[in-house]
Amino acid sequence: MSDTKQTSRRNFLKTSGAITAGVAAAANLGIARSAHAAGSDVIKIALVGCGGRANGAIQDRLQVGDNVMVVAIADAYEGRTKGAANMLREEKFKGKVDLPDDRIFVGLDAYKKAIDCLSPGDEVVTATPPGFRPYHYRYAVEKGMHVFMEKPLFTDVAGYRIVMAANKVAEEKNLKICVGLQRRVEPHYKNWAEKVHSGAIGDVQYTRVYWNGGGIWCRQRGAGQSELDFQVNNWYHFVWLCGDNICEQHVHNLDVGNWLHSKGDRMAHPIEANAQGGRTFKAGPEKLMAEAPSFTNDRKAWDEWYQKNKKAFFRHGQAWDHFSVEFTYADGSKMFSQCRHIANTWDQVSEYVVGTNGYGAPGWLRDGKKERLWDNKEKAVKGPFQWEHDKHVDAIRNDKPYHDGWHGAQATMCAVLGREAAFSGKVVKWDDLVEKGRIYSPEQEITNWDQLPPVKADDNGFYESTVAVQGQYNPFV
Repeated sequence: MSDTKQTSRRNFLKTSGAITAGVAAAANLGIARSAHAAGSDVIKIALVGCGGRANGAIQDRLQVGDNVMVVAIADAYEGRTKGAANMLREEKFKGKVDLPDDRIFVGLDAYKKAIDCLSPGDEVVTATPPGFRPYHYRYAVEKGMHVFMEKPLFTDVAGYRIVMAANKVAEEKNLKICVGLQRRVEPHYKNWAEKVHSGAIGDVQYTRVYWNGGGIWCRQRGAGQSELDFQVNNWYHFVWLCGDNICEQHVHNLDVGNWLHSKGDRMAHPIEANAQGGRTFKAGPEKLMAEAPSFTNDRKAWDEWYQKNKKAFFRHGQAWDHFSVEFTYADGSKMFSQCRHIANTWDQVSEYVVGTNGYGAPGWLRDGKKERLWDNKEKAVKGPFQWEHDKHVDAIRNDKPYHDGWHGAQATMCAVLGREAAFSGKVVKWDDLVEKGRIYSPEQEITNWDQLPPVKADDNGFYESTVAVQGQYNPFV
């Protein structure tokens, strides 16, 4: 990835040390440990990020009873803040939104302005591109806020270190941290994991996890659009912003795998990964794809069309579109993982476990003779997206333990480990990656549109030179 600006390890370690010290110092601010106990006062909320997932999250949050109030919003783009503001000002949210125009903030540093409208013990709901999330999380925790944040939590080891430092401070301040890994609250997952941990199928030998689906959105480059604007607007296609699809979506399944491989209070993560993958169709314009001949019915015509149009598939970034990873845990057990974004392929999002005495999937377990061991009887009273918000607010109100930041960070780092093993084509160890892994993040936080992104296009607007090539890519600084 010759065009990727790399932060030197020395500079990053110096910076990350300052980050950790600064966040730790903020732990001494004396945040009230039960600011909203007993539900007697209003939890004020700042929404950071106003895209589709953020708008869904804030609507779920506003369904959690009364005494919650959105008081500020922020996004990098004015159009998105306007859309979110219009939605929040609808009649159905009356009494739960106090959003004057002067608390609607736009820009890459707007998150600070929105969070500054809150008081310690209030809440931040954030669903921005993952490359920005460590900074937003750190700032919210420094200010003493409870946090709901979408997954994944970062895109590289630099983000991992920021998030882990912020997790420690959040724990010291008794802040309630909810991560959008909603499988953790779904009964057929939660009860399933409990049965596995109880030894119902013996020792876990391996898990299989999948997130395979079709293509994703992409946005054409606008006339006069800056490089940073183009990349932020197409964040899913750049590793520094998204972490690739193994991080952005497959992290759900990887979290389930880590969960099942855990024992007691020990939260498991792989110690190494061996992987492969590539970039077949990432991510051609939808219009162009619609005009393609049938791959199945006329392979010759399709090959001719592809040769003519193949460069268009690289216009939208540097990310890969399929990964296959073998993760190994400290006890020798394995997790086999697949994720893919290619149209007209096997569509599968699921998780499975195999133990010494049986096997199963969410909601059921069977023994080696396929006889029933357990079936989940508890029915979900609400959808998982809503339920996670209900439980989070309950933890804030009643001072219950709630800190998803730890397993959220481990699941995201698991995804980063798998990606780096695939990019390099080598076996990569967790500890080595945490110590000296490649850094995608810019040397300085991106806070204004005049800054340059850490990758750049060639003269034709393509990114081939920044795409990882197995056998040539080095996963370490």
